[in-house]
Amino acid sequence: MEYKDYYKILGVDKTASADEIKKAYRKLARKHHPDVNPNDKTAESKFKELQEAYDILKDEKKRKEYDELGSNYFNFKNAGAGQGQGQYNYNYSGSNNSGFNYNYNNAGGGEGFNFEDIFSDLFNRSGKKQGPTKGSNLNASLEISVIESVKGTERIINLNGEKIKIKIPAGIQDGGKIKLSGKGSAGFNGGDNGDLYITISVINDNIYERKENDIYINKKINLTEAVLGAKIEVSGIEGKFMITIPSGTQYGTKFRIPKKGATDVSGKKTGDLIVTVLIDIPSGISDKTRKIFAELSKEGI
Repeated sequence: MEYKDYYKILGVDKTASADEIKKAYRKLARKHHPDVNPNDKTAESKFKELQEAYDILKDEKKRKEYDELGSNYFNFKNAGAGQGQGQYNYNYSGSNNSGFNYNYNNAGGGEGFNFEDIFSDLFNRSGKKQGPTKGSNLNASLEISVIESVKGTERIINLNGEKIKIKIPAGIQDGGKIKLSGKGSAGFNGGDNGDLYITISVINDNIYERKENDIYINKKINLTEAVLGAKIEVSGIEGKFMITIPSGTQYGTKFRIPKKGATDVSGKKTGDLIVTVLIDIPSGISDKTRKIFAELSKEGI
């Protein structure tokens, strides 16, 4: 039988570790899997060849025999059994145009698709078809503003040519997840589709910042308001509020307005609105004002 260089087929060196062989196989199997390349006999043939190479090299005993016997390996196997190791009889019967989507974010961790497991799910060594298997879950991310996270919003996303409306609930926090059932990878042999999990990223802007359920804003006040005290109006996401600035308020002082922040998705917990005071120092002043400040400076103010 013709010698097959299994190391070359997988694109690894003969000194490659078991882990390197496994990684190389999974990468190539993902590329050449028949469900990714429907009606492509070349891809199907390549996938079988990859599976054959991996079956030998992942097994320590088989790999040792293969390395020692070289081109005589297949003759040796044929002599010891009715069918050589290179003569696999895989009858691929996966569905055409199954719609697998291999473009996914794995922010939640894990290995993602395991084609060795997929192959085992489809076939056992006797070539018999296995039962229904649910498709893999997919992960994606979506950015929203602080206001959208507080009030909720809707977005339209394009998933494999299908436009899907996503309802983002009011109160969702940074890192919150939305599950779209059945929008993951297609199932096998009549199995259900996997699910799509969308991780929400809340993006702070120049006006609002969100930390858990608290909303932070900055408010500029005049120097005289800081020195003498005043009542000022601040604008939160849920409306406008009046706060009292005591005389002698320092730059960066924070004022907390209870229960005027974001309410979580359960509707049970509401954060606060936190106002940070920034004192606005005038860049240009009249001669009269300058004289007043000159007198104040004599008093150490």
